[in-house]
Amino acid sequence: MNTGLAQAQPLPPEPLDRVGKFLLIVALALLVPTMARALPWLYEQGKLPIKPRDYTLVLLVALFGLLLLNRPKLCLPSFVILTPPLLRVLDAAFLRRFDVNLLGEHSVFVMNLLSAWLVSFASVALLSSHHWRKIAYWTALATVLFVNASIYYEAAGFAQYTRIPGRLSGFPVDPNDGPITTCLMLGICFTLQPSFWKNLALIAFATPAIALTMSRSGMAIFAFMVGIYVLLNARRHFTGLVLIALACIPLAVGGVALLAQRTGGGLIKDENTKARLQAIYELDFEKIKSPERAKDLADGWEAVGQKPIWGHGTGSGTAWWQPHNQFVAVWLDIGLPGLLLFAGPLLGLTILCAINRFQGLFCLIPVWLFIPCSQILLDAQQFWFCLAVAACVLIPGRFALRLGSLREALTRPLPSPQASARS
Repeated sequence: MNTGLAQAQPLPPEPLDRVGKFLLIVALALLVPTMARALPWLYEQGKLPIKPRDYTLVLLVALFGLLLLNRPKLCLPSFVILTPPLLRVLDAAFLRRFDVNLLGEHSVFVMNLLSAWLVSFASVALLSSHHWRKIAYWTALATVLFVNASIYYEAAGFAQYTRIPGRLSGFPVDPNDGPITTCLMLGICFTLQPSFWKNLALIAFATPAIALTMSRSGMAIFAFMVGIYVLLNARRHFTGLVLIALACIPLAVGGVALLAQRTGGGLIKDENTKARLQAIYELDFEKIKSPERAKDLADGWEAVGQKPIWGHGTGSGTAWWQPHNQFVAVWLDIGLPGLLLFAGPLLGLTILCAINRFQGLFCLIPVWLFIPCSQILLDAQQFWFCLAVAACVLIPGRFALRLGSLREALTRPLPSPQASARS
């Protein structure tokens, strides 16, 4: 039923120029390990010669310098969406209404927030490049491959990253973070890459890795995204999809058997795994949220009622209350104004998506579906990167910065006194 809805436009055919190639290299070096949360592990293992903080700072300077040389054209709405995380940084640094000492001192928490915001700002600024479509696509593609390869690496027994025994996570440490990153980056790939078979190969590569994380929300949202994508392209590729479906049946059976073996007690004996798998395969979003999460959400709502206007301060929605709902977490951190600044652009982009034949749909699907399941999206650079790509696709207008005009204005000679007198 290919109706032309949510169809990606072809990537620009012209090759990257020299500055564009350097910009792509710097973007990959900065964003891929940062969004995959690989820098701490690489530093601890001695594979990163400098501290992650210094590594990030050097690449940020290089990226902004290259952007200025790459004829930047700003999509201003894509920068507006970064207002809520900026407010969190300012609130934590200057108002300090809530102290977070989990990392030793509150100042460390503030620096982490600032670093996350700067990288998010850089990822959005990257889309001001003349070659933003190609750079965004290759960055998203590399992130999907990197994150899921780390999960396979852990599954093979070469390393242990996860903080939850019995589940795999890859570099992100939390088993729920890998599927979040994968879905957000797949949304970018579906939006910018028109080749159905290339995207299907990427789906095939990521599917076993996401299954190994045992993330209920992650697998359900991934399955929903893939299902919508396949349905929108089924008419053009019906025969190939039927053959692939027949070939995948034994693979799916083998995958379930592998998951059963990993639980140690099998699907029937391990009740936690049984509940997870049942919720995933039935796409039952009511079962995805555990009773513990339901209680956390209720506690969060109760806390919102205590200070509904200005909230409790940045960090309260993640370090103290953990509602597993991004709207509630934002409300707890920076109050009702922050919630409106967060939800307003999301609603605006969704309306534009519906008006423009659902262009950017696959960027917005994981954004909306992970909001009721997570509370850490505001600190995730991949979240803002995905949202900014949707903004750039839906809002084609740009504000150009021309360094040549500025140099000409600065070097232009002043008029002579005689000319000034005649005028």
